[in-house]
Amino acid sequence: MITNALIYSVRFGPKIALPEAIQANIGLLRVVPATYRPMRPTRPNKNVYRKREDTDNWRTRAIIDCVRKVRETDDPQYDEMFGIFNKIAGQTLDKLSADAITIIKSRDEQFRLRVTTLLFDKAIKGSAYAGVMADLAKKLNTEIQDVSEDLETHAQMFGTLYDMSGTLTFPKVDEPDFEDKVVAWAKQKDVRRGYARFLTHLYTRELVSGQALQESMQKVIQDLNDTLVQPKSEQSEENVTQFADFLFEIAKLLNPTAVELRGLILSSVDTILKRPRPELPSLNMRSRFKLEDAMKCVKVC
Repeated sequence: MITNALIYSVRFGPKIALPEAIQANIGLLRVVPATYRPMRPTRPNKNVYRKREDTDNWRTRAIIDCVRKVRETDDPQYDEMFGIFNKIAGQTLDKLSADAITIIKSRDEQFRLRVTTLLFDKAIKGSAYAGVMADLAKKLNTEIQDVSEDLETHAQMFGTLYDMSGTLTFPKVDEPDFEDKVVAWAKQKDVRRGYARFLTHLYTRELVSGQALQESMQKVIQDLNDTLVQPKSEQSEENVTQFADFLFEIAKLLNPTAVELRGLILSSVDTILKRPRPELPSLNMRSRFKLEDAMKCVKVC
């Protein structure tokens, strides 16, 4: 059996002598001492193409601007794309996606970014349509390869673009602007649910990388673990509820082949649920049941 030790021992064993002809040629070589030669000064080449990082930074800056004016329909063709996205459904997907591709191909990359921003925005704000919007994205990407890169950048910037730094709680009935606060609370929950669904749909269609989904999951799992041990309050329970919903939405959509991602949910949730209840004051029964449902979705039968 050949081992590493055997291979390395050969280096120090006897060697076969070089043929005399080769030794004679080596003997004819002129040996001179090495001399120092300073390097020539280099001048920056102005014609070198930009690095990929610069392109990504351009995309990031452009997307921030697109999100800011995503609902502005000053451009007739952008308004037409707005109409296509509103009408998209399973039975109209082929025709409307072909119309959308024709429009996008006739315009520049700035217009394409506006369109993919609108697509991402509508998918996460209407979570019930996340699946069909992901189907549309796949159709677009077959003809326009940059669509998937746009969507991956959107996924990475989600927390920044949609201000997910704080979690809203359900307001008290006697609070000022009660109705408006209820609407804001419901919208935030739906956006987070929609993001989880849409990102998973994009992943299962190979439009975003598994890394993008895994990073989102790991952040939520870490935040969930940190929040569970906090003293019970309305805020901490709401945070835990939304974290549990997020993991459940992903778990129920993952394909059986997504072994690593399913394993991440299974091991993380199993560790949480095995802890004694007194150690998790902010885990209410609703969130516990939701986490149990997430585990059932990812278990291999």
